[in-house]
Amino acid sequence: MKPHIKLSPDKRFQRALVCGAPERAEKIAGRLKKMQVLAKNREYHSFIGEYDGKEVMVVSHGVGAPGAAICFQELIDVGVKSMVRLGTAGALQDHLGIGSIVLAEGAVRRDGLTAQMLPQGFPAIAHRQALSELEKSFERSGVKAHTGLVLTADLFYPGLRDNKLAYYAKAGVAAVEMECSALFILGHLRGVKTGAALVLDGNPMKWKEGNYDPAGTKMAQAMDQAIDATLAAVARL
Repeated sequence: MKPHIKLSPDKRFQRALVCGAPERAEKIAGRLKKMQVLAKNREYHSFIGEYDGKEVMVVSHGVGAPGAAICFQELIDVGVKSMVRLGTAGALQDHLGIGSIVLAEGAVRRDGLTAQMLPQGFPAIAHRQALSELEKSFERSGVKAHTGLVLTADLFYPGLRDNKLAYYAKAGVAAVEMECSALFILGHLRGVKTGAALVLDGNPMKWKEGNYDPAGTKMAQAMDQAIDATLAAVARL
């Protein structure tokens, strides 16, 4: 049994949708048929059930790359071959508002974790099949989604140093979040198909202007649409 997610290898554990919050994982798991609770330990809550006739796990990984990477590593250890993150992120482009959805094609590595695994010049990219299935699934669902680069950073609330968000916005990065680079790097190293769909809850460069609403109606509606589209993509991997 893995020490953090409290799961042992199982042939059912092939596909996983991962998300940050345990309460979101429980909500997503509610869309599965024959849903079962697998384990709950710390921030790692896991469920399994059927979606489109395929067994799919739903697992929460908490906030930030280090803790999430523990979850990702242990899920791979127990048998997961495809893993897609459904989470939230902050917009870095003006045309992306609250409730917009970004499908991450790759992540700029500004986290501290992956730098200890591979040199900074090594790219963190989504698996092409996972990204393709996400794009097709959102298109079939009629839910608009933008494909682009995201920035993975450890910092949430700013300190005294420049967080460089404006710099990455000028470079065309779509959004900023905290876990994708770890997911993509581990996917590459361990031979796992990884992808990510992110619902935007505001623009961190405009928080003082009120551009942040993680619990608002737009976010709730967008996340609700994203759940089914992402589950459908995971089931096809």
